[in-house]
Amino acid sequence: MYKDGFGDSGNLWLGNEKLHYLTNQRNYKLRYDITTSSGSATYAEYTEFQIESEINNYRMNKLGTHSGDTGHYLSSSRGKQFSTHDRDNDACGNFNCAQLHRSGWWHYDHSCSYCWGSNYCSNAQYSSRCKSKCTYYNLNGVYNGGNGK
Repeated sequence: MYKDGFGDSGNLWLGNEKLHYLTNQRNYKLRYDITTSSGSATYAEYTEFQIESEINNYRMNKLGTHSGDTGHYLSSSRGKQFSTHDRDNDACGNFNCAQLHRSGWWHYDHSCSYCWGSNYCSNAQYSSRCKSKCTYYNLNGVYNGGNGK
């Protein structure tokens, strides 16, 4: 699914294989636009974006300088491999971040042990107990209105 892509004109994942092919032809920017359930529009743009091939688990090897109004947290995923529920590449030995956050993404092993305090629990909103801070951005995750990250 993440390899080949999915979605429609409103919610689309182009696919990691296509992203790899495109981003290795020449230098590209990455921009994503988000419209919230209340109608607010935000965006982020990065001056460079490139991912490696499937052999390297679609590692995000380039992510340039951020501009926009969404924050710059995607930079935490630079250098990380893409993880899915059936291909755990997040380097967290305690659990699979893609399963916990219900999405394939460039999750990472930062604080993958149990949480230190309630302020981190919003990053693991789908579990009954706060377990992880695998990601700041989860654009393929389940949208949870104003309650999610």
